[in-house]
Amino acid sequence: MLWSKVGLCASDLVWRRAIREYVANRNDDDDPNFEIANKIRDLVKNWVFAMPNLNLSSRGFNVTPKFVQLIHVLKSCGAYGDTFCGIVLVQRSEVAIIMVDIMRTMIDELAFIRPYALTSELLVTDGHEQRELLHNFANGKFNLLILIKNLEDIDLPRANVFIRYNLFESQLSYAFACAHTMVPDGHLIHMAEKGNDLHRRTLQEYSGLAVDDKWIEVVSQGGNSSIPSCPLKETGNPYRSDEETASRPEVSIGDPVNGGRLFEDDALLAVAALQIHLFSPLFVVHPIPIPSMGGVQQFVCTVTLPPGLPLQTIQGPPRSTPTHARRSGAYQFCLQLFELSGLDFRLIYTPRRSDETAYANPSLLKSDLVSGNSCYMRKRPDFWVNSLQNSKERLFPVVVSVGNPEGPSEPYAPIIILTRQPLPHLEPFKLFFYGVFATVKNARGPAVIFDGERLNDLHSYTLRICRTIANKAFVCSMEKMAYFIAPLLPSQAKDVSWSNLIDLHDAIDWQAVARANSNYITRFSSDSLRDPSEFEDAVVQDRLAEFTRRCYVVRLRPDLSPMSKPPDSPREMEYANILEYCKARRKGFQSLQDNNQPLIEVSKAATVLNRLNPVHKPLIETNKTGPKYLIPELCGKCTIPASIYRTALLLPSITRRIDDFLIVKELNAQFFANMILEQHLLSAVFAPSATFETDYERLELLGDSFLKYFSSVYVFVFNPALSEGALHKARQHIISNKVLTQCALSIGLPSYIQGKTFSYKLWQPPNFTVQDLSLQHLGRSNDLTSSSGNGGMAIDTMTQAPVNDINASAMHSTSQSKMKHKAPDDNITQWLGDKTIADVAEAIIGAAYLSGGRDVALRVIKALRLPVANVEQWEDFRQKALAPPSNVTPRLRGGTLSAVEGIIGASFKYPHLLSQALTHGSIHGYENTCYERLEFLGDAVLDFLVVRHVFNRDDHMSPGAMTLLKSAMVSNSALAAVCVRTGLHAYLLYESYALGNSIQSYAEQLETRRQEEHQKAVRDGRPPGQYWLDMEPPKILSDVVESIIGALYISDGFTSDGVELMFKTILEPFYDQHVTIKTLSHHPTKILFEIMQTQGCQQFSIEKQKLGETDGTRCDVIVHDIILASATESTGYIAGRMASTAALDALEGDPSFMAHNCSCRNFRTQIGKKDYKNRLEKMLADLEEGQNATTEEGHNDAMEVN
Repeated sequence: MLWSKVGLCASDLVWRRAIREYVANRNDDDDPNFEIANKIRDLVKNWVFAMPNLNLSSRGFNVTPKFVQLIHVLKSCGAYGDTFCGIVLVQRSEVAIIMVDIMRTMIDELAFIRPYALTSELLVTDGHEQRELLHNFANGKFNLLILIKNLEDIDLPRANVFIRYNLFESQLSYAFACAHTMVPDGHLIHMAEKGNDLHRRTLQEYSGLAVDDKWIEVVSQGGNSSIPSCPLKETGNPYRSDEETASRPEVSIGDPVNGGRLFEDDALLAVAALQIHLFSPLFVVHPIPIPSMGGVQQFVCTVTLPPGLPLQTIQGPPRSTPTHARRSGAYQFCLQLFELSGLDFRLIYTPRRSDETAYANPSLLKSDLVSGNSCYMRKRPDFWVNSLQNSKERLFPVVVSVGNPEGPSEPYAPIIILTRQPLPHLEPFKLFFYGVFATVKNARGPAVIFDGERLNDLHSYTLRICRTIANKAFVCSMEKMAYFIAPLLPSQAKDVSWSNLIDLHDAIDWQAVARANSNYITRFSSDSLRDPSEFEDAVVQDRLAEFTRRCYVVRLRPDLSPMSKPPDSPREMEYANILEYCKARRKGFQSLQDNNQPLIEVSKAATVLNRLNPVHKPLIETNKTGPKYLIPELCGKCTIPASIYRTALLLPSITRRIDDFLIVKELNAQFFANMILEQHLLSAVFAPSATFETDYERLELLGDSFLKYFSSVYVFVFNPALSEGALHKARQHIISNKVLTQCALSIGLPSYIQGKTFSYKLWQPPNFTVQDLSLQHLGRSNDLTSSSGNGGMAIDTMTQAPVNDINASAMHSTSQSKMKHKAPDDNITQWLGDKTIADVAEAIIGAAYLSGGRDVALRVIKALRLPVANVEQWEDFRQKALAPPSNVTPRLRGGTLSAVEGIIGASFKYPHLLSQALTHGSIHGYENTCYERLEFLGDAVLDFLVVRHVFNRDDHMSPGAMTLLKSAMVSNSALAAVCVRTGLHAYLLYESYALGNSIQSYAEQLETRRQEEHQKAVRDGRPPGQYWLDMEPPKILSDVVESIIGALYISDGFTSDGVELMFKTILEPFYDQHVTIKTLSHHPTKILFEIMQTQGCQQFSIEKQKLGETDGTRCDVIVHDIILASATESTGYIAGRMASTAALDALEGDPSFMAHNCSCRNFRTQIGKKDYKNRLEKMLADLEEGQNATTEEGHNDAMEVN
C-alpha cells in the first residue's frame, strides 16, 4: 500500500524505522523470539538502502510521480521564506510518517522544510500535547504538517499552502481544507491524477462551487455559526480500513441493519450531514472555569437544535481540548437520537463490497439443467442477528396499527413490537383483505428499560401470541428472542403518535399480559354466564386444547339456551336441541350443570393468511355460513382479546414486510451507497412470481431502455471507428442477459431477490423452534383421568397450568399428526431463472434513474460490475468523444439548417453533424460518414425517451400495455410517418433515383391513408389511429429521424436538452394523438387480447348473449369471474367492439386491476402465443358472425381462455 502512494523507497524506510524502534524498545528477557528477531535485525541492518530518487528518467527512480509533483509544489513554496506554513493532507498515518522520513533525507531540495507528522489521537484528547504542537508550529520549529484525514478537524493555525494529497468524497473535508487557508496569500491545492475520471468527478461534486461557502465559515468557527440551508453531500466514509474499525476498542453506536459503527470521531460528520437548518450555531464550545488549586483547563460543547424536536439542547462531557469537546458533544447528540429511535442509520458508513472481498455465486446451491433455473439461498436480514448483541434490559418500541379494515364491529387493536435495537424508519405499507386493503402504520418510540420480571412477562406473552396464532408449539429462550410483543392499554391505543410514545413502559397493558401468561384459556364461571361484559371482545374455543380452532364472540343470546333449537343454525337441524347435538358429537360428554344458561353466538375466526398478496382469496371470507352457537360451559375463553388476536394474526405478514424493508436497506447500503430511493429498490427486487403489491416489471422496462441508451453511448464514444453492425455486437457484450446474470452473481444479488410467494404456513420468528410434543403427551396420557362427565385435566405446555379437557391428549396428538412441515430449506431457498436475475438487475438500474437521474444510474451500473471502464460520470462522454470534422461531410443545401431546426424545435451547435445525419450511403465518397453510426445512437436515445414518456404519462400502466405502446411508437412505420408528416424527408441527401421515387410514392400513399383515417375517426367518434399500418416504408425515412436525434445529442455535448425539445415538438404530440391504448389497432378486442397475453391471464373471456328480437346483443368482458365491462348493441360485432373499448378504458382507469385480481402467472402452465392467436381468431370470427347472420334466440356463446 505504501509503495503505491509514495514509492518503493518507502518500503526500505519502513524497515529502517522498524529496526530503530525494535532496538529502542526490546527486552531480551521477555522476547520469546529473541534469536529470530536478532537475525532479522542483522539482515536489515546490513541492507544497502536506496535513497529517494526523484529522477523520472533514471533506472533507480523509486518514488511515485505523484510524490514527485508534491516535492515540486513544496519547492515552489520557498518564496515564502521564513513565513512559510504548510499542511499536507493524507489518508493513512503510515503514509504521513514515511513522507516525513523521506523529506528529511532531501536536505538539498527541501532545506527550508521542517516537516512533522500529525498522527496521534493525543493531539485531540490531550490539551498539553495540542498546545505544544501549536506553539512549535507558530514559532517555526515545524513549518510543514503532514496531517491525516482523521485529524483534519483539529484547531490549527492558518497555513499559506494546504495540499490535499488524497481526495475525499466529502464536502466537509473540503470545507476544513478551505478554513485552514483563510489567509490573504493562502492557496488550496488538490492533487488529482491526470486522466483519472474518478478524481475529476470527486473534484466536481465535492469541492469548489459545489460547496456552499457558508459551510467553510461554519467549520472555521468551530461550528459556532448558523447552519446553511444547502445540505452537505457526504458518503460518510471515514476512510478507515475494516481492520482498523474492527480493532478499535472505543464505545461506538452500532448500525444493526448493516453492522457499521459510529465512533466519536465520526459524529461530527454525521451531525453535519443531518441537513438541519439552524439560524443559531449548531455547536457552542465554551471553557469551564479552572479550579483554584492546580486545575487543568477543560471545555464543554453544547449542541442546539431547532424548536419542536424532542431534543433541544445536548451537552457533551468536559474535555481537554475544544476539538475533543466538539466530537464528544456531537457523539452525545447521536447517542441521544439513537436512544430515541431517531438516528438515521444511513449516517453510519457501511463498507462497500470490494472486488477483493466479493465471491462468485455466493448463494447458488444447485442448478436444474432441464428448466435452466438454479436454487439460491434467500437473504435473511442481519438486523435480528446484530440486535442480539445488545443489552436485553433496554428495548426499543414500535407501535403497529392497522385501523379497522373489516369495519368498526371487528376492531384491530394496536400492538407494540419491542426490538433489542431500534428499527430504522419504515414506510407505511398495505395489507390486503380480499377486496379492500389496510395501511399498516408504525410509530417508533424511545428506548424503554425493563427489569428482569417484566422481561420474563414479555417473553412469555410473546410466546403465547406466537403459539396461539400459528397453532404451533413454538419455544425460544429469552436470550435468543429477537423481538417481543406487548399489548397497549385501551386508553393509549387511540393515539399512537410520537408525542405519546415518550415512555411506553406504563402504556403496556400488564394486566392483559398477566392474564395471557397464566394460561391459554379460562373457563366461564357460573356467575359470569349471564354477564354480557364477560363476552365482549372475546375469542372462544369449544375444545380446550392449546392448538385448535377458535371463534369470535358476536353476542350473548339470553333468548336461547342449550334446550333451544335455533332455526338459523343448520348443524343442529337433525337433533332436538343443541344439548342433544353436543351429546352426540362430543366424546364422553353426558350432561351440563346448567341447562338454562344462555348461548353464545359466534363467528369463525380467521387463521394466519398471506395478507401481502393482493389477489389472495382466503376461504374464510368466501365460504361464509350461517350463525353458530356454543354452550359457554363447554367452552374456553382465550386469554387474548379478540381485537389483539385479529392484529396478532397479521404479525406474520407484518414481520415479513419488515424483513423486506431491512433486506432492501442492506442491499442499498452495501452495494449502492444508499443512492437509490428505497420504495423503488423494493419494487425492483420483487419478481412477479412473489405476488406482492409491486414487482419489477415496469422498472425493468425503464432500466432495460436506459441500459441500452447508456451502452450505446458508451460503445459509440469509445469505438469511433466501428460500423453500425460492429457497434451492435459491442453493445451486446454489455447488455445481454448472460452478462447481466454473471455480473449479478458476482456480487451476490440473487440472495436479495424476492421470487417466492410468502409461505405464511411456514412462518417462524427468528430463533424460534417447534417443540416436539409427541413424547411429552405419550408420557402424560396415563395421567388423564375423567373427573366427571365433563372432561379431564390438560396441562398448558408453556406454563404447566392445568385446564379441564378430556380431549386434550387426543387433540395434541391430532394437531401434531396433521402438522406436516415442509423441509426447512423450503422457506430459505428459492428457484430463479437467469432471465429473472437479469431482469432484476435492469429494474435496479431503472430504480436508480428514478432516484437520481442518469449519473446515479451510471454509478449503479458500475456497482453491478458491468464491463464499462473509463467512465465515472456522464460528463466523461463529452470529454472523450471524437466527432468527425466538418470537411468530411457533404455540404447542406441552402436553407436546410434553418428549416430542419424549425421543424424539430432545437438548434445545432455543429451543423456538420446534421449534414452527416441527412447523408445516405448512396452518395459517392461519403460512405464512411453517412448517418448509420448516428442512427445507431439515435435509436437508443429515442427508445429511452419513448419508454420514459410512457412510464411517466401512465403511472400505473401494466408492463404489457407499456411494451405494446413502446413497440408501436418506435416502429419503422411510425417513425417513417413522423418523417413524412413533418417534412423532414424533403431534406435528405442521397444519389439514388429509385430511392427518390420510392420516397415520393410512399409519401403520397401515406397522405391518402391519413385523410381516410381521419374521416373514419370523425364518423366513428374515435381518435384517429395508426393510418401507416400495412404499408412498407423506405427504411431511410425512419433511420433519418433517429440519426437526427443522434446528431443533436452529440451536438449538445452528449446531453439530452435538444433531443427532449425535439421530442416534445414533433414526437410527443404525434404519439398522443395516434398511438394510445385505444388506437393501437382498429379492433379493440385484439389489443385487449394482447394485453391479457402479456399479463399471462388464462381466465379471460368475452361472453355474447342475444337478448331478444328487438333488444340487441349483449357482450360482457369477464376476467376471473369479474365483469370488467359490458355493452349492448344491435349486433354482436358492435357490442364486442364497444365492450372491449370499455374494458380498455377500465384498465386505463384502474391500472392495478390485473395485479389485484389475476395470479395466473404464478402457475407453471402457460398458454403459448399460438394458442392465444387461435383463440383470438375464434373470438373475432364469433363476434363478426352477428354482422352476416342472425343468431338463434337465447344463444349464449362463451369464448374463454382457460
